[in-house]
Parts: sequence; structure tokens; C-alpha cells
Amino acid sequence: MENDQIMIWLPLARVADISGKSVKTIRRLVKEGSLAAVNRTVASGKCHTTKTFIFVHGELLDTEMAYRTKHGQQAVSLAPERINIGSDLRDCLFITSYIKVGEA
Repeated sequence: MENDQIMIWLPLARVADISGKSVKTIRRLVKEGSLAAVNRTVASGKCHTTKTFIFVHGELLDTEMAYRTKHGQQAVSLAPERINIGSDLRDCLFITSYIKVGEA
């Protein structure tokens, strides 16, 4: 069954920041299975690095979007992906950073 909702994934450090938890606690929650996480390769200057992205929804996503709207920021993301989540094929967006609206 396909679902037309886009799953939003944020870097682990950003999830720690908006949730008020430490990076270590977020890593523990991922290890316990309380948070869904995947690794993706991201450009970093002249090279690439692997980052852990956490699936955000509900209150965490609302908090992040309200903050970004208030500060006039637009998401920069990796190319959209379709990945299997359980038995569903889902559209996913991995947000890597933000820019001010109107910047190139």
C-alpha cells in the first residue's frame, strides 16, 4: 500500500536540540528502537560524510516547522527518496540545512 504523506527526517543533532535532549540520549533512543533512524551520505565541503537522520513527526515536527517559519527559513534537502517502511513504499525527505527565504 502506498502512502502519499512525505516522511521528514532531520539530522540527529537537530532532533536533540529541538527535543531538549542530549545527542547521547537520542542515540540511546535509536538503539532502543524508540526512534527510527537511517544513515545517509551528505556533502561536506570537498568531501562527504555519513550523517544519522531521525524520522520526526507530531510535536517534534510541528516545533521544527514553527521555528523555521518564524525565522523565514527554507529547507535544503537531499534528493527525495522512496524507501520501504514495513510494507509501505514511502516518500522521504532528508533535511540537511536551512537557508533564509530569498537567498540563492
